[in-house]
Amino acid sequence: MNKETSKSSSTQERILLAAIHCYGLHGVEETTLEQVAEQAGVGRSTVYRHARNRSQLLNKVLLRDADHALAELQVAMRYYHSLEEVVMESILFLMRRRNNYQMQHILYGSPDNANPGSGLSLEMLSGLATSSLKPHFERAIAESTVPLGLTLDMLADWVGRITLSLHSQASEFTATEDALRAYLKVVLAPIFHAQIH
Repeated sequence: MNKETSKSSSTQERILLAAIHCYGLHGVEETTLEQVAEQAGVGRSTVYRHARNRSQLLNKVLLRDADHALAELQVAMRYYHSLEEVVMESILFLMRRRNNYQMQHILYGSPDNANPGSGLSLEMLSGLATSSLKPHFERAIAESTVPLGLTLDMLADWVGRITLSLHSQASEFTATEDALRAYLKVVLAPIFHAQIH
């Protein structure tokens, strides 16, 4: 990486961190690019070079968060063998992020808050699931342990939808990680113990 690219990446990271800070103070809808520029200690034109508008800035913040999540998820999933375990642990991992990451708090509030935030999309969650599940799904195919008719796209879409639902609608089944784990074991069993390819 040359000096100019490194400087640009460093500036973008400062802008994204400043945006997260401003989202926490003012809310996603009320944060302006001018506030982000001031927080980052850069001129407005610098922010506009990295993000043309508030929507693009939010997308960049969410993509940054998704990239970090994917890297962490890939490390965490090395310890699980069966596709069923990987799916369950992936959902639990994504739910844990809600409690431990600032952007998740900003978008969704506390775990008790059933208010869905804006920004965390099905497309983003399904894409994250596709990337993290792919090697495990391919291994399960090689081992002939994939349920009949199940595709990676179907599974990733389902994981995305379930995670989005669990994030946005608190229930007795999501009150604790143990409760969620027990719930997922029951609802995943019919999928993974169906007829195998």
